[in-house]
Amino acid sequence: MNRALVLIRHGQSTANAAGEFTGNRDVPLTPLGREQARAAGRRLLERGLYPDAAFCSTRARTAESAELILDALGRSGLPVEPGAALDERDYGALTGLTHTEAEARWGAEQVRVWRRAFADAPPDGESIRDTLARVAPYHITHILPAAMRGPALVVAHGNSLRALVTAIEGLSTTETEYLEIPTGSLRLYRLANDSSIEAREIVA
Repeated sequence: MNRALVLIRHGQSTANAAGEFTGNRDVPLTPLGREQARAAGRRLLERGLYPDAAFCSTRARTAESAELILDALGRSGLPVEPGAALDERDYGALTGLTHTEAEARWGAEQVRVWRRAFADAPPDGESIRDTLARVAPYHITHILPAAMRGPALVVAHGNSLRALVTAIEGLSTTETEYLEIPTGSLRLYRLANDSSIEAREIVA
């Protein structure tokens, strides 16, 4: 049995390109973002990895990325299950601001803490710990069972994937804070029959 889990961050969005805190806003992919998604699909094709199950967040940028990835694999008919648990963290008061605008209002160090720290949340927003609290149960009940039956694809966001990787790999809070997941990048896990990780590959 080909037990595998593939995590892919959506391609570049218009908000990514503008340097904005996107959060739960629904923004489209850029032309570069669409190409990043197609390229991720080609990387899976090169490895002979054809998902039997696919998941994404409820945001259009992950749904479109998933569609382009599956098209590149010749699996465009595979249903993609949207899950709100995979949505990007809520950036609260930072949402829609550029990094420069946020730093001008709260200071560069405070903004850095809100972006990277495990337990610190921006005003009216979520921390990575909060995001992990919704991502981890969804992984246990939906994603992992699918991955144990055959290759499963998850297309989500930078921070929801940081939370998911933390759950899968058992990262420390410090490791989570330093974890970076670029747009269009993928993390591939081969799983043993007890669901532990046999091998991991990261393709940026």
